[in-house]
Amino acid sequence: MEQAQAKNRTRTGRALLLMISGVIVFATTFPALGGEVKKEYPRLGGIQIGTTPYNGYGDPAYRKAMARLDLVLLGGSGKIMNDHARAIKDLNPDILLAKYTNVTAVLDKENDYNTPLIRKLSSEQGPNNTNASDWWLRDFEGERVTGATKGNVRTNITEWVKPDSQGRRWPEFKAEHDYNQWFKDTVWDIWYSDVSNWRPKFQNRGFIGDFSGGKIEDQAEVEAGWRRGHRSWWRAIRRLRPGIMIMANHNWYLYQDKNNGVWDIKEYDKQVEGGLLERIMGWDNSFEANKGWHRLYDAYRWSDEYLRGTPVLFFNVIGKVDDYQFFRYAFATCLMGNGFFDYSPEKFHYGTVEWFDEFDRDGKDTTSWMGLPAAGSAWPDTAWQKGVYRRDFENAVVLVNPRGNGVKTVDVEEGLRRLSGRQDPAVNNGKVAGRIQLADGDGIVLVREDYLLRPDTPGIEVSK
Repeated sequence: MEQAQAKNRTRTGRALLLMISGVIVFATTFPALGGEVKKEYPRLGGIQIGTTPYNGYGDPAYRKAMARLDLVLLGGSGKIMNDHARAIKDLNPDILLAKYTNVTAVLDKENDYNTPLIRKLSSEQGPNNTNASDWWLRDFEGERVTGATKGNVRTNITEWVKPDSQGRRWPEFKAEHDYNQWFKDTVWDIWYSDVSNWRPKFQNRGFIGDFSGGKIEDQAEVEAGWRRGHRSWWRAIRRLRPGIMIMANHNWYLYQDKNNGVWDIKEYDKQVEGGLLERIMGWDNSFEANKGWHRLYDAYRWSDEYLRGTPVLFFNVIGKVDDYQFFRYAFATCLMGNGFFDYSPEKFHYGTVEWFDEFDRDGKDTTSWMGLPAAGSAWPDTAWQKGVYRRDFENAVVLVNPRGNGVKTVDVEEGLRRLSGRQDPAVNNGKVAGRIQLADGDGIVLVREDYLLRPDTPGIEVSK
């Protein structure tokens, strides 16, 4: 990702550091800085940084839609984003709000936010006095390296540039700039760090910029220097805002998959609390499409090894708004672990909030209706029945049938029912579950009858 541009649950317990899926404890305990971390399920998130059909972040309807979620990532470059964030928190004080930042590129367009960055990058000394003469990332002919988004230009985040008069390099300067712009305001719970890849993002296009000014020829060392630049950025963030959660848009699972499951990237190990699995399912080039469900599941679990404290993941997929089978497949996959689920539509895929019956039992319940996970049910190691995976919650049971496993019919115990919904009533018909047929690449969320029969359960509705 590179940026182009109501309280509805109960809580149990308290979080000491803002995370997405659990209480985080470091060697030093920090006070909570805002909304508490939701323990119940489902956990719902939304990436809201792109083109939107709404009238911007100030649109009351857009704010209301975002406030239904548990975690939202916002974009924008002006200080007015602090006001937009506060308006959303007024609607849902428990929501966790993340602010988009990117240390690896700057939009080359003069405005209040960009101008100080552009001037700094152009005025400081780079690795040499010839082709790499400033803090912009330049190629071996001295041309600036452009970013993935039109107008973005890459920056040199490595230690090979010369420090400024205060001993800062680009990561430290950028952290101070963004802190003064946004994160001095405690309305933000999460500092989101984009393009935190295991190697420079554009390297897969057969090109690497001259980070070292010709001093380093070993590609592996250049890649390590890139990662050390991110680590410097994160350390600067922690000095400025102790206790804030840092979330990285990481593709580190690509390295681990390539490296036969071995994780040995020391520059990134235990440096941040959160990670985004971006478009991990749903599009033609997604990790699941290329590698299959079981490798995806490995990548999802591998993140345990990367992150500080309790692993926290944002699980983002992309699909058609009315592809209910794919939604169930992706949602059930996410529920095998502890991620926050975000379903991005193909159109306006980072600018709307899509809603499904499973989130709140078709409007009959809160978005905490599934309750807490059953003891020992997280990250099932093996299939439950016929290649189908299962995870149990206080009030629900989730099944997922991996793509490639074929159509499967499984039997569940008494006391479980299908949800009663309107979007796909052939599946969510409210009837006793019993025997269930799952298509290849499908999932289902079942509700426990004892939950439906409790007098305090919202929207009690049991059909035979």
